[in-house]
Amino acid sequence: MPDQPTRPVIWAFSTSRLRHVFSSMTPFLADVADVRVFDRGFEDALRTAREMAADGQTADAFVAAGANGTYLRDHADVPVVVVTASTVDALQALVQARKLSPRIGVVNFQRGVAGLDQARHLLGETRVEQRPYLTPEDARAQVADLAAQGIEVIVGTGPACDMAEQAGLRSVLLYGQDSVATAVRQAAEIARIARGEAARREEVRRTVEALEPGIVAVDADGKVRTANPSLLRMAGLEAHDLLGRSLAEVLPALAVDRVLQSGTADLDAVERLGSRTVVVSRVPLTVHGIIRGAVVTCQESGAIQRMERRLRSQHRPRRFETRYALGAIVGDSPAIARVRSLAERYARTDATVLITGESGTGKEMVAQGIHGASQRRDQPFVAINCAAFPETLLESELFGYEEGAFTGSRRGGRPGLFEAAHLGTIFLDEVGDVPVTLQTRLLRVLQERQVLRLGSNDPTPIDVRVLAATHRDLPQAIAAGEFREDLYYRLHILPLHIPALRERPGDVAAIASELLRRGLVRHGAPGMHALALATLLPRLEAYGWPGNVRELENVIERVALLYADDTSRAVGDDELAAVMPELFQPGAPVQASLPSRDLRAARAAREREHVQRVLAECRGNQSEAARRLGIGRSTLYRKLAGRA
Repeated sequence: MPDQPTRPVIWAFSTSRLRHVFSSMTPFLADVADVRVFDRGFEDALRTAREMAADGQTADAFVAAGANGTYLRDHADVPVVVVTASTVDALQALVQARKLSPRIGVVNFQRGVAGLDQARHLLGETRVEQRPYLTPEDARAQVADLAAQGIEVIVGTGPACDMAEQAGLRSVLLYGQDSVATAVRQAAEIARIARGEAARREEVRRTVEALEPGIVAVDADGKVRTANPSLLRMAGLEAHDLLGRSLAEVLPALAVDRVLQSGTADLDAVERLGSRTVVVSRVPLTVHGIIRGAVVTCQESGAIQRMERRLRSQHRPRRFETRYALGAIVGDSPAIARVRSLAERYARTDATVLITGESGTGKEMVAQGIHGASQRRDQPFVAINCAAFPETLLESELFGYEEGAFTGSRRGGRPGLFEAAHLGTIFLDEVGDVPVTLQTRLLRVLQERQVLRLGSNDPTPIDVRVLAATHRDLPQAIAAGEFREDLYYRLHILPLHIPALRERPGDVAAIASELLRRGLVRHGAPGMHALALATLLPRLEAYGWPGNVRELENVIERVALLYADDTSRAVGDDELAAVMPELFQPGAPVQASLPSRDLRAARAAREREHVQRVLAECRGNQSEAARRLGIGRSTLYRKLAGRA
């Protein structure tokens, strides 16, 4: 909208002597309005205004008097103020007329001049007759009748004055500067109000046009008053196809007849609008309890679903969280130190990590540690064991589904775990067990970073870091046709192999010590840690741990529970064999001897065995054992853990 001038623009129309009053007052009203005077009336005035509008010149309001003003008010496209004779101007005109003759006739359009009857005493013996008129012929007749009754001066409108002089009478114009100034000020105020309303309407119009939902407003008869571009796009129509027509006839799916009759809103109805499924709300518009129309809003179902997914992503409950950090990975062996170092480096990127290793080596623990050290640490960590679900259920868990996608699907559908992990990390445990039929969909998600729910044609963008793990030999699975080669290379960007526990026997003591400490604290016997560890270590270090750290954790938990039952004595082999029989069986796997074991390692092992025997003799009393050995308690702990 072009900038509007500060002052309202007022056009004054008159073909009589009133035009000269308009012109004389224009300089005095310059601070109120930009007034322009035209020697035009009735049809000529309208024609002139339209011609000037075609040239880009417009007015905020018109000012005119008498029948001319009434005609313009009924036909003009802008506000029209009709000049009304003020009491001040009327008295001044009568005083001027009294100087000419004591017999005065007042001829005004439609009505008499207010206040004259109360002011007759100011005029002395003056005779004043008021005669209103409606048409020029009526005015001429009134002037003639007054002349016949001896009236010598006519006070009236411009046309009435002209007719009086044509009849041989003298005349005084009824309107003066006060009447004109009042009319112009009224027109300027109306113009300012109209400008404000127009600006507000324009602001509302632009706001409605910018809205994504389709909006159409109808009047009380159901005819369209306005429709925004979104609605026209949804309906496949142009504005001229809709405006002024019955909404029920043009777009019956959006009909508002029941709402207009009942005055009750109809919200969130699902309708078909052409080829689109839309959610429609119909709301009546009432003014002082009277229904003046209705507003219909339409949103495409896909847009609502996308909004719901964004809300789910941004306001999801914080239930996908991690428990482990990289610092919780216990062990000092070169192999596990290498794992920690690589994991710390991988945490600095968003590239996909493929974690390999036997079952029970702690692959998820490492994955959680990578997430916790990454920039996504404050976002969800979502883990799923791909081997734990049948194919059909795994697909819906990973990718989600729309309502009605399959029998038994939840009403409203459900987002998958990829969507739940938006902005965070998803951990695909046992990814090597994903059925081949699902591997193609998984590959596409990794490539496109978009998820397509079951039963949907509308993909959802996701921002997810992928960590995957498997115990399988994937190259061997590829050769057997059980795993897609392209998916393998999409996952195998940052490889991380976790060695089996038997490959790092030096870590057994440290891991067992930490697990035992936690278990004893949990069962209320923290003071039995040194005694229990001294009793267990020979057996623990001799075992081969086919179940890796998970198996070690299970064994330690049983032992912690055993010591929690009786904290007054050391536990014998018979009791230990009862809770961890796998370590006492003759065919139990044992640690392979270390061919490179040097003299220092052998001496440390013998020293640890001696410390364990002394501690057992002292029934777990760490202070007494340290005194007998001639060392401090901190040194005792280090020797028991194999770190000294």
